[in-house]
Amino acid sequence: MGCGKWSSLFPSSKILNYLKYTAAVFILLYVLLVQKLNFLLHEKKNNPIFNGDYVLNNDTICYDQEKITAVVIVHTSSDHFVQRQSIRNTYGSMALYLPVQIRIVFLLGRVSSKELQNEILSEHDKYGDIIQGNFIDAYHNLTYKAVMGLHWVSHYCPQAKYVVKLDDDLIFDMWRFIKMFDARDLYVSKTIYCYVRDRGIVPREGKWKVPDHLFKEYTYYPFAHCIGFTVIYSGDIIPHLYEASFKIPLFWLDDVYVTGLLRLAVGGIQLIQQTQPNNLEPSKNGMRCLEEKDEDCTYLAVGVAENNINSTWSAVKRRNHII
Repeated sequence: MGCGKWSSLFPSSKILNYLKYTAAVFILLYVLLVQKLNFLLHEKKNNPIFNGDYVLNNDTICYDQEKITAVVIVHTSSDHFVQRQSIRNTYGSMALYLPVQIRIVFLLGRVSSKELQNEILSEHDKYGDIIQGNFIDAYHNLTYKAVMGLHWVSHYCPQAKYVVKLDDDLIFDMWRFIKMFDARDLYVSKTIYCYVRDRGIVPREGKWKVPDHLFKEYTYYPFAHCIGFTVIYSGDIIPHLYEASFKIPLFWLDDVYVTGLLRLAVGGIQLIQQTQPNNLEPSKNGMRCLEEKDEDCTYLAVGVAENNINSTWSAVKRRNHII
C-alpha cells in the first residue's frame, strides 16, 4: 500500500490545526458561558423600583418579638402630620391590644423642602415609626411607596402573620380585626383579603388616568385586583410579591400593580372578597353604619375627615365595649 493511499485517510496538518483551534474556541466560549451563568445566578440584583434606599428607617420595630399578629403599613403623604398623629392617638396606639402584638409604620417619600424634612426628622426621632424612601413623595409615585412597603416587611418584619395596608384617611377597627381574623384563626396562606374589583375599568381620563399605550386594547383590566382602601395580606406572600417586582415593569396605580400584576406573576395567590362579615368596601356611609347598627355594622374600616376622627373613633370603641 503506498503512502499516498494512507495520506488520503488522515487530514493534513493544516486541517488538524484548524480543528484544534476550533475546538479550543468552543471550549473557551463554553467556559465563558458557564462563568456568565454562574455570575447571573449569584449576582445581587437591584430592584429597579425600590432596592432598599431609605432616607429614614427603623429596623428594630419588629426585632424584639418572635410572633407579631399584624404589621400595619400606612400610606401617607409627607405633610400629613395631623393624620399620622390622629392614627397614633386612635387605632395606632399599640398598647391597646396587648398581649396581641401589633406594629405600625408610616410610609412616605423624599421631599425637596429642608424645613419639611426637618419636621419629618423630628417626628421620626420622637416616634420612630417613619419609613421614608429615597424617591419623590408624589401621587404618581404610589407604586414606589407600595414596593418599599413590601421590601420593608420582607427585611424587617418577616414574622408578621398579617400585613394590613391602609390609607391615612380612615379609622381601622383593630379589635374587630383581631376578633374576626386572629382569634378565630382564619389565617390562610397565600391570600389577600380586600374589596375585590373583578372587572375594573381602565380609566383614560381623570385622577387615575392610564396612558393610552398601556392596556391599549382593553376597556377593563384583564384581571381582578383590590381597591386599596384597606388590604390585608397573609404575611407569607410579601417576600414573593417583592421579588416579583424585579421582573414586572412599573405601573403607577399601586393597587393594580401589587394585587393584580405582581399577584399574577407570583401565582397561586387567592383574592378573598370582603363584604361580610368584614366589609372592606370604601364607603361614605361607614359612620352612619356604626351609629345605627353598632356591633352589627360590618365595616372594618371607616373613612374619616379631620372633623369627625374623634367621633368615629368613639363609635368604634363603643361597639367593642371599650370605655
